[in-house]
Amino acid sequence: MGLRQKFVLSMILGLGAFLSLLMLSLYAQRQAVIDAYSTRSHAVVSLAISLLQQIEDRRATGVISLEQAQAEAKEMLSRLRYEDGEYLFAVDRQAVMVVNPARPELVGTSLLEFRDADGNNLAKLAKLALDQGEATVRYVFTRMQGGAPIEKISYGMSFRPWGWLVGSGVYLEDAEAAFQRGAKHMAAIAVPLTGALLLVVFWLARSVAKSVRELAQVVDGVSRRRYDQPIPHTGRSDELGQLARAVAALQKVAGMEDELRRSRDLVASVFDASEEAAAVCDATGHILFVSAALSRMTGYDAGWLEGKSLDVLRSGHQDDEFFDQVESHLRQQGYWEGDAWYRRANGQILVVHKRVTAIRGEDGAVINTVAIMRDVVERGRHQRSQRFLPMHDPLTNLADGQLLGQRLSRSLALTARSGRPTGLVLVDVDDFARVNQELGMVGGDEALRFLALRLMKAVRSSDTVARLEGDEYAVLMEDVQSSDEIRMVVGRIQEAMRAPLVVGGHTCALSVSIGVAVAPDHGHGQSRMLRSAQEALENAQQDGGDRVAWASQALAVAE
Repeated sequence: MGLRQKFVLSMILGLGAFLSLLMLSLYAQRQAVIDAYSTRSHAVVSLAISLLQQIEDRRATGVISLEQAQAEAKEMLSRLRYEDGEYLFAVDRQAVMVVNPARPELVGTSLLEFRDADGNNLAKLAKLALDQGEATVRYVFTRMQGGAPIEKISYGMSFRPWGWLVGSGVYLEDAEAAFQRGAKHMAAIAVPLTGALLLVVFWLARSVAKSVRELAQVVDGVSRRRYDQPIPHTGRSDELGQLARAVAALQKVAGMEDELRRSRDLVASVFDASEEAAAVCDATGHILFVSAALSRMTGYDAGWLEGKSLDVLRSGHQDDEFFDQVESHLRQQGYWEGDAWYRRANGQILVVHKRVTAIRGEDGAVINTVAIMRDVVERGRHQRSQRFLPMHDPLTNLADGQLLGQRLSRSLALTARSGRPTGLVLVDVDDFARVNQELGMVGGDEALRFLALRLMKAVRSSDTVARLEGDEYAVLMEDVQSSDEIRMVVGRIQEAMRAPLVVGGHTCALSVSIGVAVAPDHGHGQSRMLRSAQEALENAQQDGGDRVAWASQALAVAE
């Protein structure tokens, strides 16, 4: 093949390559324009849904009625406009148009009346969105009354509280027109070049290929988390310049997302390293992040808690009015601090000291809340602070086993010096599992508090009443005159605890087993007295319980 033929072939190949790249660029540009319109529709619909949620939040708190809320929503949606005069529409669960500012005559009309040859219409979009939460449907629709049907792509998202579909769409002819404007611009550059010399054609083809390759290398670098690469061709005014600027935007967004991820990981590591439990919630109170300490404290997996409200931890001991006051204080003051009663995954009561801080956006609205919590009982054990109930049971506010042990040791020391007896009475509710089944866990906790009050009334004012664990209580009687005085108090305890218990309108019959140990007859030291009383309690629980057993002097061995 001669040089001339090679030259011609090179020109043809170069022109073919250029035209191929041009067609690919046009196709990509057309799809990018359609995608941009669709993305804009998604963003506007998402914004509208968030505005509807704000109106619904006001309705849920009783500020306005449902009718007022929906009327306000219709007015708001009717006024919203964005680029090229596009609008939002709304459809109810029966596929009836409730808002359409461009075609107001369609309000109240069933969408089932509009159907193209393939059976696609807004009713299908409504059904898919209400079933799936969101959907995109292509169909035909008239731009104006009496106009010809035009192909349209609409995106819709369901607003479940009202059963509405809120959507917006793009007429394909608008996207095509925007694409054609870009295509004409490209053609204005490409057409004169078709008659240029081989060198120009070859140079242009090579330039385009090189530019695309360079931008592709940048995109590949973004996929490898390299966000500092210089992006060429952003100053160009042609389609390659648009593509380069799109790549620059992609690089920026990807870098921001990566920075956000790393920031979140850093915050998570800081929270996880802290002994205090933490939870970050969104504006609606749903959990976005929980620390490892919170998972350990509650027994719930972090993945299970995320997406739920902190209300799932409520124990039922604090009513809705309490939590409404917390929310009100948080909105007004930006923070709240106090004790909250929660329930662990295993059903146990958890009392936490909680600090909640509101994070506001530029408009002053609360966008996030951060809750820092610490187990009140554990903190009391470590810090011995009156604020956190040291050595007291959080459910009944009685003394706990540790405080009982301290006072028992002190009383035994006084007994050794004065000779006056010290009595230790253990009280256990018979078959308390049945009470829990009848009353439920919250009712069972109420029953334990009522029983604690009965004990407090039955004993002397100088006696110490403690809750050891579950449904087991203890009474320490210090400086008593004789064993007869202990018998008298034990009798009052048995009589008081046997009385039927009424909780939430439900009556439960009760009985208790009681074990009694008296120092110095049944022991001189703390551990021996506790063992003597415990063995006496076990004797009382035999054959069904409901009786009193006294420790044997044979148990009072030297310690």
